[in-house]
Amino acid sequence: MTVVARHDLSRRLLLGALAAPALLPSLGRAAEAPEVREFEFLGVRDPQLGMQLAVAQHYGLFREEGIDVTFRWQVSGGEVLTVMGSGFPIGVGSPFGQIALAAQNMPVKILAGLADISDTQGLVLAPGVTIAHPRELEGKRCAFTQGNNSPLMLVKLAQRFGFDHTKIRMINMNPSEGVVAAARRDVDMLLAWQPFLHRLTTMGGSLYITGGRLHFTSPPEVLPERDKLLYAHSTILVTQEWIETRPNTLKALLRALIKADAVFRADRPRAMAAMQQVLRIPPEPLEVMAEANRYEVAISPELVNTYTFTSDWAVGIRRIPAPANPDTGISTTLLEQVDPSHVTWRPRA
Repeated sequence: MTVVARHDLSRRLLLGALAAPALLPSLGRAAEAPEVREFEFLGVRDPQLGMQLAVAQHYGLFREEGIDVTFRWQVSGGEVLTVMGSGFPIGVGSPFGQIALAAQNMPVKILAGLADISDTQGLVLAPGVTIAHPRELEGKRCAFTQGNNSPLMLVKLAQRFGFDHTKIRMINMNPSEGVVAAARRDVDMLLAWQPFLHRLTTMGGSLYITGGRLHFTSPPEVLPERDKLLYAHSTILVTQEWIETRPNTLKALLRALIKADAVFRADRPRAMAAMQQVLRIPPEPLEVMAEANRYEVAISPELVNTYTFTSDWAVGIRRIPAPANPDTGISTTLLEQVDPSHVTWRPRA
């Protein structure tokens, strides 16, 4: 074959490849082959933390991205924090997980937000309790669980409606005990999170507030971002070492979770079926919890509001010595490389 003929053949092959756009994504993906294809991930069987995990696992979205994820299911985000504190590299949790670990000089970052979960926490009045104005909360007995920031909802509600939140009688008990105590009228209300709020409403209780809504108005009032009673997000937590040494693995994970978001938006019954099977939650409470979440794999100003709100609370209860900085606690680079439209907040240079 002559040199000219070889040149023409090479040119035709190149043009043929460029004319086949279906080949281009696979070429790009090959350049970003995951450094590790199989790994374990700390998950929680809770739609606040696990919707995308469940949908991606059930429908093979991780495999589509070239990774095989094995979940080590934990009971709560608090358990994830404990396990990651012992050196485990990746899992789901709240911004408090990153803030607490960073305060112990553990280089853990938020890789992305998964959902705004502020409306999954709230206050339910016990059966038969009626309140004409929020100031009538003064003197009432409120079951709550120490160790989380949900009481800040009452502080902000008091500021908004002009009553003294310190006159509410706060009684510490776990959420299940709180449901029973409220149903028996041993307490007047329950400050907790889903599914415990739902359990009490099925017993005749009435939802009063959630982090982003006032339910005692008709219709319920959706609070603007600046006026929310509580800021809360679920997130992915990962070590800095993984960000530096396994970026392609993490980008594959993010692509799969973004696909799971798309399934939830386009075909909710299909997503709910996956959650019911993987998370093992009955249909009725699952529907209530999923409805309260605003799902999106994103890094947004709203996520940063949660971060700052959580940091201020942690300083106030002396869990951390100084405010945490979202500029160093949230890593935007990998999500921005996957899809920059999912990053609407960026750290200061």
